[in-house]
Amino acid sequence: MGTTAPADNDGHTPTQPTGTLFKVSPFMVIPSRVGGFSLFLKQDHGYVLYAEKGELFTDEHKERLSRLDVDHLYVRAEDYRRYAEYLHDNLLELLDDESIPVRERARAWNDATVSLARQAFETSLPKDMDKRSFARIRALIANSLKFLARDDALRELSRFIAEGSELYRHGIGVMVLSVSVLATYVKDDADLLVAVGMGAMLHDIGKLELPAELFARRRDTLSQAELDMVRSHPALGVGVCSSLPLPQETLQCILFHHERENGTGYPSGASGAMLPSYVKVVALCNEYDGLVRGATGRKPLTPFEALTRIKSQRGAYDLELLKRLIATLSRAQLA
Repeated sequence: MGTTAPADNDGHTPTQPTGTLFKVSPFMVIPSRVGGFSLFLKQDHGYVLYAEKGELFTDEHKERLSRLDVDHLYVRAEDYRRYAEYLHDNLLELLDDESIPVRERARAWNDATVSLARQAFETSLPKDMDKRSFARIRALIANSLKFLARDDALRELSRFIAEGSELYRHGIGVMVLSVSVLATYVKDDADLLVAVGMGAMLHDIGKLELPAELFARRRDTLSQAELDMVRSHPALGVGVCSSLPLPQETLQCILFHHERENGTGYPSGASGAMLPSYVKVVALCNEYDGLVRGATGRKPLTPFEALTRIKSQRGAYDLELLKRLIATLSRAQLA
């Protein structure tokens, strides 16, 4: 495949890449696509170049991988960003291809989502956040696969990404913030972090059931009937996810992410002790991420402006959790 050295008997180029290598799925090789990264096969005790950076993938690439019964390909660390971009660009095709085993489609979703989460982590949180903090996010996404590695779940994820790309990115941003805040006081409950992380990621999926233009307009231009429709999206989201085997905490985060500490939220007007703290965290991080992202057509705010706006909504958010969000954003020490 490669042309930088004489090929061995299998048609591969002998080479020994330096540095860290990442495993990737052989199913992500899509004919008529160009990879901005080199791909390697493991052979005996070393690696051989399978496809060079910039090489056009062909049907022959796919057929050869099938004949060799390859479980993994490998990408160098310095090429991983380009691999992630390739995966983002082609993720919908991979998710919708039912000839690819479910676990491999789920693996593609995992890799793409980890990449988006890393972007959100590096954008939203201080530069000195340690590697263990992101490792927690990575593990959470991987553990979500026990709920999402199903045909029906992947179909919904594909629709969410296709029809609500910005909503999906916002969801990942909320997930990164929510898990980071929760981890300041939830120390030994990985299952809860996974459940809340999924709820944060999927919290706006119900918006796909409504006309997109409702969410592009300013709230004060909506009629009461239109406002009622907007406020139905949390319940619609639970409806979309009700057929999936999701934890109760995930569904609660989807249903209650617009509730407020003082009872002024929707859909139920629940307040205070009626709301689990993890739901309050998702609601708070949803508001913050929406403000700094400029969601629904609003001008993006700086982190300071967003926190000032949130503080001005007196009684709407739990003050202790707001302190924890500020501490997470600033790396200040909690008392």
